[in-house]
Amino acid sequence: MIQDVYDPLEKYRDEFREKFASLAREKFEDLAAKSGVDAEKNKETTRQIAELWKKISSEKKKLFFKNLLIFILAACAVAAGVFAYNFGWNADGILSGGGCALCIFGLFRAFKSRADTSNLVAELKEKAGKLEREAWAQMRPLNELYTWDIPVKLIEKTVPRLAFDPYFTASRLDDLRRQFGWSDSFNEDKSILFAQSGAINGNAFALGEYITQTWGAKTYYGRKTIHWTDWETGSDGRRRMVRKSQTLTASITKPIPVYTRGKILIYGNDAAPNLNFSRSPSRLSNGSGVLNSLRKKRELRRLKAYSQNLDDDSQYTLMSNHEFETLFHAKDRDNEVEFRLLFTALAQTQMLKIMKDGKVGYGDDFYFKKRGKINMLTSAHLDGAAIDTDPKRFRNFDFEKAKENFLSFNEKYFKDVYFAFAPALSIPLYQQTRTGEDIYGHKLGERASFWEHEAIANFYGCEKFSHPQCATRSILKTSALSRENGVTKIQVEARGYSANPRLNYVEAYGGDGHWHEVPVEWIEYLPVSRTSSISVAESGEGENPPPKFGAGALFRRGIYSMLG
Repeated sequence: MIQDVYDPLEKYRDEFREKFASLAREKFEDLAAKSGVDAEKNKETTRQIAELWKKISSEKKKLFFKNLLIFILAACAVAAGVFAYNFGWNADGILSGGGCALCIFGLFRAFKSRADTSNLVAELKEKAGKLEREAWAQMRPLNELYTWDIPVKLIEKTVPRLAFDPYFTASRLDDLRRQFGWSDSFNEDKSILFAQSGAINGNAFALGEYITQTWGAKTYYGRKTIHWTDWETGSDGRRRMVRKSQTLTASITKPIPVYTRGKILIYGNDAAPNLNFSRSPSRLSNGSGVLNSLRKKRELRRLKAYSQNLDDDSQYTLMSNHEFETLFHAKDRDNEVEFRLLFTALAQTQMLKIMKDGKVGYGDDFYFKKRGKINMLTSAHLDGAAIDTDPKRFRNFDFEKAKENFLSFNEKYFKDVYFAFAPALSIPLYQQTRTGEDIYGHKLGERASFWEHEAIANFYGCEKFSHPQCATRSILKTSALSRENGVTKIQVEARGYSANPRLNYVEAYGGDGHWHEVPVEWIEYLPVSRTSSISVAESGEGENPPPKFGAGALFRRGIYSMLG
């Protein structure tokens, strides 16, 4: 029987962290054994490469000083030649001429030495390049074994409560919609860059990275110089006409598209279905000392006053655990009975441990929003994390560096993902509540959701779909057109903006006592869009793509795709 993850912070510290690290080491060793890569031979090759690059660095330093010497000798030769020309055929002139000749002779020697060093650097680089190609060939069998699902498979073995889908299936998205009330309105102004779905004890979740476009403002500046004449009285009492000038400046502020990335964990659960609340990170969680204690007391007084206020419609009633109330600070909750059902004494204790932690995880850096059966979690550490599992990041020509990178990335990935889930895992009722259908796992070959379609399109690169006049990034939106013989035709709409130069004249008051029109150039961003298509076919790992795809098909997370 799979045990619930009670006390997620201590569980990670005392068990999961080391268990995952051990599994990651075993996985790399298993891949290395299957690949048949000769680690010792590769180690010798990379040692030679390192030695060559060390020599290249040393010779480049010599090259720098030889270039400096050439510059100095050239300057001395010119100076000596000028002196010889000025002094003529006297003793000083002859001496200067001799110095010039010596400098020119030194220049020839320096140029030859520089050429020799430059040729040596080129020769060493060629040798290093040849050895690097050899090292890549040695590592090719291992580099070809990395797959997209390695990190999540390791997490599943570490935390059995977490089950990940091969890709975000349409049926999993339907779970979130139908069972938990998820709305696709979230996606209206966003394009999905990566998505990973799955379930916690049968309850669906989706971890997504997206890009969204909003409008910001940019201030453009213009200048104009004006001239005029004026009369001034001098120290002698006479009036004189003087010429004056002034540079006038003006500005204009115009809208500009701004693109931001974000990451979110969406988790559906039937527990407390009528409860809504939101909370943000509290600066009081990790503070200490007298000052922080005073701030907590002040905040508690405010919460007590808010709880006792009968003049508004809030149902907020302060619970006995004042520290939890102060730090979690979900004062906008709208169902006290369900809030208490969700946040039992154990849940409060476990949540406090997460928020007050400053060593094991990331502390109180998370936002928690619950809307009925849907829970949305975001955090500062997740925003800075790499959540896509592209196997290209593991490829290397150096066996030892490949191993180090494989272990460090996977351990960091596990920590980032685990503590994104931690606030939800700290609530026992969530793990004890299963859906009526209890769908647990989705198989390769199921139809992918539009989240996955957008992620595939973005993986190709938005420039592949952008309008020719687009000067900004494009937001890619997809829709399924048709499906035949397991192949779905996907329409990709790329929405961006063209950049159009504009000129406005802004009035500015000059020192001549007149208003002047200052030209200000700015850019107007106008919407442009282009529609194209991709074809996708869901398949099992290792299966061949459909005949229409050909050898150039992209295989990503169990899905074949191609442009057009």
